[in-house]
Amino acid sequence: MSREEMLRQMIDDYRRKIDTYQSMIREWETELGVNGKVSYGSESHAAPSDSKKKTSPGETISLVKEYQFYNKSQPDAAKLFLELVGHPLRTAEIIEGIEKGGVKVGGKTPKDKKTNLYTILHRGEDFALVGKDAWGLTSWPGVKKEKEAKDEDAKEEKKE
Repeated sequence: MSREEMLRQMIDDYRRKIDTYQSMIREWETELGVNGKVSYGSESHAAPSDSKKKTSPGETISLVKEYQFYNKSQPDAAKLFLELVGHPLRTAEIIEGIEKGGVKVGGKTPKDKKTNLYTILHRGEDFALVGKDAWGLTSWPGVKKEKEAKDEDAKEEKKE
């Protein structure tokens, strides 16, 4: 691989990471009720505008068609839904999306359903927590399982 190709690949990787981080920030801002402003220390900055269309939490469910995930397992449906949305989602949002798509999430109460899916996602190789009750895909840049992140940190410390 030439230096130019390597640099282009690195630029693409970092742009994907930036997109992921901006999506996470938007999600947390929505949770906090802060829209359009990002606060760093004592300064406030306008949130960066994206050239790509991003979905707001209310729009994520509208992306799912009825029976879109029919005959899929819960983890497969959750993965497809997260890929469709393109940014991290909370467990309850994932449940709502995959149920709209035709997958039944086990549990009698909403709390039971949430506990069930949370456990399934936590055990799955494709999912990682990116915040409190917010899930991303490990295939996304910067998203790693806790164990993988700790292992990498240990390797870095060993090198030094």
